[in-house]
Amino acid sequence: MMIEVKNLSVQTSKGVKLLDHVEFTLKTGICTGLTGASGSGKTTLLKALMGVSDGDVSINSGQILLDGEDLLKKPEKVRRDLCGTTLGFIPQNPMTAFNLHVPVGTQMTETFRKRLRLDKNAARKLSMDVLQKVNLLDTDRVYRSYPSQLSGGMLQRATMAILIGLSPRYIFADEPTSALDEENKEYLIQVLMRMKQQAAILFVSHDDAAIRTLCDDLLVMQSGIIVEYGTTADLFAAPHKEWTKEFVRLAMVEEGGGWTWQKSKSEM
Repeated sequence: MMIEVKNLSVQTSKGVKLLDHVEFTLKTGICTGLTGASGSGKTTLLKALMGVSDGDVSINSGQILLDGEDLLKKPEKVRRDLCGTTLGFIPQNPMTAFNLHVPVGTQMTETFRKRLRLDKNAARKLSMDVLQKVNLLDTDRVYRSYPSQLSGGMLQRATMAILIGLSPRYIFADEPTSALDEENKEYLIQVLMRMKQQAAILFVSHDDAAIRTLCDDLLVMQSGIIVEYGTTADLFAAPHKEWTKEFVRLAMVEEGGGWTWQKSKSEM
């Protein structure tokens, strides 16, 4: 199973290019990192992959092949139905994943009921089970709580619980560690390490430690173009572009002048 992005270009109605002939592949068992300066096109790429319309922005060429079928030729409803069970998403701010006026557990149960076609009792039981799997052990309280009553870390764990329940084949993560403390960051990475055994992951991040730990491959984006693409180990060992060189230099400074490469499970 794989997603192949081929020759993908996105522009505004005024002809401003946001993505320019982007190409890469996401494969089951592989986590691919995506990094680059703010405004380089990472969010635009995620929206294109998820089929999210954005005002005057449109895809003007290319293909997004999901297991050989071009998503860009699918009706909007079909693409929308893929979200959850086929395509999973982890937002930077977990609060945006929830309706603020509905308890977290109610939203989880409804998601599982609709996406997995479960009856209400089975969906509720699954909700409680996956909350425990992400170490939200006071499950009754979390289930009854509104999003604003939970910390950011707890809410991100609830987001991960939904992903575990839905078990999507492809996961897109948008700076998921940026607002987390070290404990919750490490836990999220551990969950993703387990999930990538049966899924393909695109991990958008500026977090060099998370990238080195989790990502097998790495894409570097600049001005809507993929300027570097290779294994994470190779790009950190011998970056070519100036932005990547600076990214690696700062990572080494943070680690006190040097670091030891941490192999992901797929490299062992």
